[in-house]
Amino acid sequence: MITFKKIMQIIGLSVLVTGATHSPAPAAAASGSNQPAQLPAIQIYLNNLPITTSAGGATLMNGTVMLSLDKLYVSGATVSYDEHTRMITINNLFTTGSMKIGSRNASVNGKQITYSAAFQQVNKQLYIPLRFVNDAIGGSLDWNAKKREAFISYPQFVGDGMTHKNAYFLNGVDGTLYKRDAAGAVHSVGVSSGKLEPYYIAGTQITSVKIAEDADLVTIQNSNGEPAMNLSVYHLFVAKGAILRQSKANYWQFTPEDLKTYGGNAVMNDGHAVRLIAPDGSVRQTWNLSKLAGTPDETYAIEAIGGNFLIARSSKEGLLTLLDIGANRAVLLYKEFGIDPLDMTGFKYDGIQFAGSSDDESELRFEFTGSKKEKQSFTYLLGGV
Repeated sequence: MITFKKIMQIIGLSVLVTGATHSPAPAAAASGSNQPAQLPAIQIYLNNLPITTSAGGATLMNGTVMLSLDKLYVSGATVSYDEHTRMITINNLFTTGSMKIGSRNASVNGKQITYSAAFQQVNKQLYIPLRFVNDAIGGSLDWNAKKREAFISYPQFVGDGMTHKNAYFLNGVDGTLYKRDAAGAVHSVGVSSGKLEPYYIAGTQITSVKIAEDADLVTIQNSNGEPAMNLSVYHLFVAKGAILRQSKANYWQFTPEDLKTYGGNAVMNDGHAVRLIAPDGSVRQTWNLSKLAGTPDETYAIEAIGGNFLIARSSKEGLLTLLDIGANRAVLLYKEFGIDPLDMTGFKYDGIQFAGSSDDESELRFEFTGSKKEKQSFTYLLGGV
């Protein structure tokens, strides 16, 4: 009796074998399709990433592209096979497909579909029509017969809202943002600029802060490159169930600690300009951090805002800069406080943190933690007071 893995679930990045050369099709399949030996192996791409299985990937059976079920990995989806009912089920959040061995008929989201080949066993391996896999994951299939390549574009979801209430999740392929409400119902919020590279979707982080009863600031952080050198940060202002405003910042080997709210407003930063967004979606105020700091090409994280000051951290060196608006002055704090660079904690971080201000915001307090974990406190008087 053949034993199959009953449930194979891949959450996040699945084990995709890039540049794989598929093994020859099973003898029974080859004799059925009469394909010449010199034909190139069939290549299958899911969201532009090649996929294979332990049985050697895809084969052509009587004109139908078939996939081996053995250790079939579909990133973000759940693939399960029940030995007793001899039924395969594939789920991808919004779509569910099931098909039984020996049958050409399948159910996809309750709709009956007939395929050109049956789910079948050949040479002790189970094979399933590629088109069924495409339909079950909500994909779009493009078959290039000349090159013997199949491309499937399908939704890949990430975020707590996939399973938790009052939370957001994203289709990283097309950028559509969703929210699961308090009752568990899912609503599309709109299409964002968050269209991500498929290989890096699984590691994306999505957080949100409430601005008003019907308004949230949603932040999407997506790392890519090896080893996760490039960081894209998307800020989405969502009000009354729709995306009203959005921004995107790009950083290299730097993770910002951006302020999210100030004075009841959302703080949106694209690395250069910071905007205060009121609960109704209007722009309260805008500052150009790069221009104020005198470094127009550099990007900054915004860590604090006051009535007459901004505190930003350079993504190039990780140095904290005070923008004294009243004095029209940009202050590199480690120099202002006489801190020896050799005492700083390390790469992209100088160890200086904003610690608060006096009630009238005339005096700002900072704390420095050195490389040996010793702490020092500093103060700065705004406007030369």
